[in-house]
Amino acid sequence: MTEPTWPTDPARGDMLTVAELFEEYEEPLHRYATRLAGDTDRADDLVQETFVRAMGHLTLLGELNRYQRRAWLYRVLKNRFLDEQRARQREQALAQRLARRARIAQGPAQMLLSPDLFDQIPDRYREVLQRRYFLGMTSAEIGRELGIPAATVRSRLHLAIKWLRAHQSELF
Repeated sequence: MTEPTWPTDPARGDMLTVAELFEEYEEPLHRYATRLAGDTDRADDLVQETFVRAMGHLTLLGELNRYQRRAWLYRVLKNRFLDEQRARQREQALAQRLARRARIAQGPAQMLLSPDLFDQIPDRYREVLQRRYFLGMTSAEIGRELGIPAATVRSRLHLAIKWLRAHQSELF
């Protein structure tokens, strides 16, 4: 099997192989990636992805001089690193939002498990809490059933949770 070749390198006047490209740029790219990522395994992945991307742009790289080619490779590596960072930040933000929602959803329900506590909650709060956290109804469904706007249901839920938190120490 023959080595894949690159279009003519204008600076040299002959064909550039992928092996020559890798030999010339792999080490400096790896150092750069290690500084960015702070992890050699991740740096290996970034360098590999950079060369995979380069293989898809053979014509372009063949038209560039040595310095332009180097700049292109570094830019691709940095963009890939930044893309990964942004994706990781989005995943972390989503995980935090889900955890926060789970805590909020479980909080009132956990407090309501005690029948004594449930009986002490004011009536206007008890009915919306029961429908929301025990029956799993939405604000709109509760509002239709009670004949009040969904915004009022949400307000009462908020006030009910606030009441529970305020009286939590007395009740437990």
